Amino acid sequence: MYQLLLDSSNKFLSVGLAKDGKVVDKICYEAWQRQSEMMVTEVGNILKRNNIKNKDLDGVVVGIGPGSYTGVRIGVTIAKTIAYALKIKVYAKSSLSLLKHPEFPTICVFNARSGRSYFAVYEGKKVIEKDTVLENDRVLDYIKAHPDYLIHGDTYQLGLESGKFDIIDNLADFDKNEEVDVFRLNPVYLKDLLL
Repeated sequence: MYQLLLDSSNKFLSVGLAKDGKVVDKICYEAWQRQSEMMVTEVGNILKRNNIKNKDLDGVVVGIGPGSYTGVRIGVTIAKTIAYALKIKVYAKSSLSLLKHPEFPTICVFNARSGRSYFAVYEGKKVIEKDTVLENDRVLDYIKAHPDYLIHGDTYQLGLESGKFDIIDNLADFDKNEEVDVFRLNPVYLKDLLL
């Protein structure tokens, strides 16, 4: 069976297709503030290109944030709609976790605006620092204190260059315990991390 992989939480539009956890096709490109116009079309394109019918899908894996308010809602809404309509499972993943390296400690960041960053640190499937929002100077202090960690994501606001990451590969590496009831699947917004 196949799983549909979706993320639109930041500047990238990411749509993938996996079979039993292995990526078979992917689309990923910068589409800042255009994800709502393009995601449904790209889902149709990837399914058609791989000759996948509705009955071939058994799950949807989606990045639920943190990230762009509108971007996060787009991916989550499409995932919920597909999962509900097809009566298939839906799996929720932190959008920051989608930036990690599969083996090495990785500082994952997105621009949260106003001199802040969404921030988390992952090492493989292990969470070293959970998703939060930090002032950029605190993120830079953390980076300085951990010179051996990789830095991935939207790093422009920090004046740093990001390492390479693969959102689709990280979506395909989901756990069964990340399954969420379709009616309880909700985006993670900035306000959720500040509480």
